[in-house]
Amino acid sequence: MSIATLPADGTRAAFADILPPIPDNGTPVARLHFDSLGDLAAMIPDAPRKGRPGSAWRDNDDKEFYGVTMAEARRLARDGWQEGAERVQPLLDRVKTARPTRKALTRWDVAGAVPSVPRYLAGNPLAMKTRQTSQTNQQPIITLISSTSAPWWTGTETFERLACAAAAIVDRLEDAGFRVEIIAGRRESSNGAGAGTATGENNALGHRCEMFFRVKAAQDSLDLARVAFGIGHPSVHRRLLFAAGNSHPAFDASLSDNQGYAVGLPPLERPPGTYILPALAHLEKQVKHDPVAVFDHVIETLKAQGCPGLE
Repeated sequence: MSIATLPADGTRAAFADILPPIPDNGTPVARLHFDSLGDLAAMIPDAPRKGRPGSAWRDNDDKEFYGVTMAEARRLARDGWQEGAERVQPLLDRVKTARPTRKALTRWDVAGAVPSVPRYLAGNPLAMKTRQTSQTNQQPIITLISSTSAPWWTGTETFERLACAAAAIVDRLEDAGFRVEIIAGRRESSNGAGAGTATGENNALGHRCEMFFRVKAAQDSLDLARVAFGIGHPSVHRRLLFAAGNSHPAFDASLSDNQGYAVGLPPLERPPGTYILPALAHLEKQVKHDPVAVFDHVIETLKAQGCPGLE
């Protein structure tokens, strides 16, 4: 099945209820959501539509921009980015060491994780605090949304640092008793009025489109190879999503010949339980590339939105 045959009228917009609403000062045209990046990549045709831009399919030496060839991007979408996981893991370990998780201590018992010397000396058998636990099926779900949109000058290191921060935050939230899902993708407009939309502000008038995919389901354990690729590799946006948008006629009005203009995901308009990761363009401009500094910035961004479990 080709992506061009899918209905883009919103009937395949499974994440509509957890994404910030599309700004109402434009014309929504096309929406496609996918259960996984592998599903999306498998539907991209082998060549561009006649008369449409085909740069996403052209293999060239600009590895800083594209990262890998289209064929390799398809494979990584299907299998995960093991090399990326190996590159992100030491950064993740560094973040965890610098910012260790503090688990909630909730009740006294005869056995547990943390002793109370005064209670013990007083002869109280309930002298140990036990860590908080809860059954998976009773845990609330937190959804993290990541925009893949990034200007041409956004370097590969910025992508990887965001993926590292996202993985560390998933660990922290799950330690705090939440289940976490990650959704990533792009929202674009045909009109570029309203500069700075890639940093999270609303775009102005124009035709709108969006394409999102699930990086991690709430019930799944963290797969670093898939998170590293889905959030941390430039070819997701510049190969797969460019090609997917150019392959579907319903996206033409929004993307024109230049992939459109990024529409920010405004944190203040997000549904309950959904939290927006910082835009890649903002990280590139404002934050040092040190993984701990990026993690601290992402934590503060999420806490400002009211995200629980990050104390």
